[in-house]
Amino acid sequence: MTRNTNRQGNCPDPDRHAADIAQSVDVAWNKSNHSGRRDVALSVVSALALLNQRDPNTADLAEQLRAQSAEEVARTLREIYTAVINSRPDLTHLIFPLMQWVFDDPDPALQRAAKHVADAAIHAGQLDLTGTERRYDTDLLGVVLTLLKSDSAGKANAQIYTPMPLADMMARMTPPEEHFSVCDPAVGTGGLLRASAQVMRELDRDPATVAWYGADVDELAIAACAANSLIWGLGPHIVLCVANTLSEGDWAHRAEAQRAEVLQISAQVRRDKLMIHAVRTAQQLTELPIDESQVHE
Repeated sequence: MTRNTNRQGNCPDPDRHAADIAQSVDVAWNKSNHSGRRDVALSVVSALALLNQRDPNTADLAEQLRAQSAEEVARTLREIYTAVINSRPDLTHLIFPLMQWVFDDPDPALQRAAKHVADAAIHAGQLDLTGTERRYDTDLLGVVLTLLKSDSAGKANAQIYTPMPLADMMARMTPPEEHFSVCDPAVGTGGLLRASAQVMRELDRDPATVAWYGADVDELAIAACAANSLIWGLGPHIVLCVANTLSEGDWAHRAEAQRAEVLQISAQVRRDKLMIHAVRTAQQLTELPIDESQVHE
């Protein structure tokens, strides 16, 4: 469970680095004249953060991404989110506000705007932050979302949710045990969950054994929190929902029910795909026509 921190001595402070990346993203996005679609800018940063960790022995991923056209970048983002859907169907409904645009056949202007954001984030060194274990040390998506919501680039260090130093202090006061639950009824993008997971790692505890619960009124914040749960390695039991916890006391039960329903639908879809594949294989072997509509009956 102990993390390798050998590379971190040559890197900037993670929180400062996150603020610098966020400012670069904000400038690039505002120049695109799509400032009302902050979901797209946040989606790009989230997708880049969901890429596998950087391998120094392979081709430079940053150069590969910068060499892509706007259409190719959109295709890459679609592939990243498709992989998330396939590997974590329980998070699909939560992350959907971030990834919806890439599946809606975006217009060329929006693709170019996304490309500008990707280039800006990569130039600011995002892959050196989220593509390494330094991603555990900060909430990049939270800083980006905060800045995109703000009126000026000078507010990059502001937090609309629990400030990271305060979250770290709170987590150290009551470090979670393995196989326990952690709940934040005003979770935002998950800063308190990140801090709790970090304290667990320092104590040689596995955060993937914990059930993480959270709610927020902002669906983009919840989408970012769901993405962060993957970025931070929080494990398989993530229960989030969009809710005003001041007026909905049983939000956790609703979130559990939503998660169970999504998993049930996903299992059925997988069974249908396997059945269709088996029928098609049989059809090829027997050369008999088949009516696929009957497979679902």
